[in-house]
Amino acid sequence: MAHRVGLLTAGGDAAGLNVCLKAIVNGAVDRGFEVVGIRKGWEGLLRIDPRSPSSQAEHAMVLTKPRVRDIDRTAGSFLHSSRVNPSSVSPHWLPAFAQVDRSSARMVDMTDHIKRVIEQLHLEVVVLLGDSYSLEYAARLDREGVPIIAIPKSVHNDVSGSDYCLGFSTALASGVRFVHEVRAMAGSREEVAVVETFGRTNGLTTMLISTLASADRLLIPEVPFDPERLAALLLDDKRLNPNNYAILGMSEAVSIDPAKASKYNPELARRAGARRPALASAQGDGADGPEDAFMIAGERAVGLGAAGGGAVVTEILENLLGERVLFQPLSYLLRVGQPDGQDLLGAMNFAYRAVELLTGGKTGRLIAYRRGENYVDVPLEVVTQPGGTLDVAEYYDAARYVAKPGVMWAARV
Repeated sequence: MAHRVGLLTAGGDAAGLNVCLKAIVNGAVDRGFEVVGIRKGWEGLLRIDPRSPSSQAEHAMVLTKPRVRDIDRTAGSFLHSSRVNPSSVSPHWLPAFAQVDRSSARMVDMTDHIKRVIEQLHLEVVVLLGDSYSLEYAARLDREGVPIIAIPKSVHNDVSGSDYCLGFSTALASGVRFVHEVRAMAGSREEVAVVETFGRTNGLTTMLISTLASADRLLIPEVPFDPERLAALLLDDKRLNPNNYAILGMSEAVSIDPAKASKYNPELARRAGARRPALASAQGDGADGPEDAFMIAGERAVGLGAAGGGAVVTEILENLLGERVLFQPLSYLLRVGQPDGQDLLGAMNFAYRAVELLTGGKTGRLIAYRRGENYVDVPLEVVTQPGGTLDVAEYYDAARYVAKPGVMWAARV
């Protein structure tokens, strides 16, 4: 049985993190473990100098029951988080004590340093609350001898191996509420409104929010769209609405049908050029996943993520409709707020299973919710498998930009 446990959150924020953290600490302490919280996810371990006690104190702290007593009353992560992936870090970003060639543009793999710090802190097990990107790195650590217990959390609900991720339910509820608030403004102004949510490669969250909020049309990254057809449909929606407005829900990184893309090259190129420096900087700081795609018209669809998806779609629609279009990105608003009942229950259940695994000395596991099985643990390696995708043919009408009618299982469509 492990006696000293590391606890951290990595990746984007999700509702319910602090509830889960508190429950893990309380349960582990009651069973005789000492819990060490790591600040800012993998970044915290990167910034610890094994030779410097002060750097350890800055980035790691012993968590007691009194210390976490009220953390469940706030959003975000009490331990803070980051999107840093230690396997690929810019040398210019690393702390001064790191012995790397700072003149090189090549990314650096700092996994050996991570393992040294874990050993220096005498952590016998690391418990991670992470998204798909950070969990893939955790799986690598586990393969290389670091005992890991993992909990899936993601507003995208896209972690392979689990039908439900912590934070997903609250993101849906929050998104629906915000769409209805934008609806009131669109109706007052008699305008088309574009509501942008997360989703670089997966349109699950967007589709469910848009459908539950009765948006007129929705765009997802899996299916390129025809701007002219979309504008015509929205114009019809607006005319048929007694209050003379329409709502479009869209993922942040949709793409234009390649057959239509050449008409929009100048605007796309201008916007992409303005955003590329910021994206390059973010990648050097460990941004989540690959850089958003951008491509001038050719044989493939033109992705709008790098060009500022929602803003570009809004501008295109304004030009096609000949009228002002309201644009509202929800972005990080879907990651905040008090967790709903499902995520409160999920946080507690994930924590309970994590403490069970600690007590049993069982590592290399992902705690997962699986339909028909409840909360179980599965091999952590499952997170590296393809998954978390939307069945487009089954659930999305690509000609009309709407969800197909039918029964939806929210935890995995």
